[in-house]
Amino acid sequence: MEILEIPTKNKKIDVHQGDLEFELKPDQTNFPFKIINIVVLAKMKFADAETKIDFDQLEKNIEVKRLNRFPCVLFKIDNISIILFKNGKAIITGLKKHEQINRIAKKMEKLLRNQGKLQFESLSTEIQNLVIMSRLGKIVNLELACLTLTNCLYEPEQFPAAIVKTPHGGTFLIFSNSKIIGLGMRSMDMVRKSLKFLINEIFENDLFINLNVEEPLEDPFDDDFFF
Repeated sequence: MEILEIPTKNKKIDVHQGDLEFELKPDQTNFPFKIINIVVLAKMKFADAETKIDFDQLEKNIEVKRLNRFPCVLFKIDNISIILFKNGKAIITGLKKHEQINRIAKKMEKLLRNQGKLQFESLSTEIQNLVIMSRLGKIVNLELACLTLTNCLYEPEQFPAAIVKTPHGGTFLIFSNSKIIGLGMRSMDMVRKSLKFLINEIFENDLFINLNVEEPLEDPFDDDFFF
């Protein structure tokens, strides 16, 4: 029988291999996720801070859609939606990658200057919301999760997911089929910290339903969006 030499603090001891049991625990907190939407706030800087955009004039120059009961117009660039307000602020939504932000912002600035005939000094952008999706691969007991997790709300008659707020700033929707949607985060660092905290809490408290699933859950991810 093989003898193993085990180092200790002061000396080494010899034990038989069969006398030891090793429990290897996989890292359960580093789950892949993908970005499904980036919401960006764009701001035009006017020479006169009181400047308001004339939508009637803008509508003559570029194709925009008026939104009923809201003082804004909607237009698209490369299938990315942009909601423009009279004060020069705009919401850009539908982005999937960070590198799209500068490209869309430059096209937006060019469109509004050249075709829209708007006069402004600069255009700045700031991420307002990162929406991400991850998946645990196990069925979650949402009733137990709501009783166990802090800042958790679950009302199945109103919404099919448990809503959890983490101390790192993120809000997550946990569905019973193991899908997790995260929102309200503004940086990748916040995403990673919030998601890691949530998943660690779920595994530490064993908030799963043990079911015999014949086929594994489908992988919802595209390789391009893994982090």
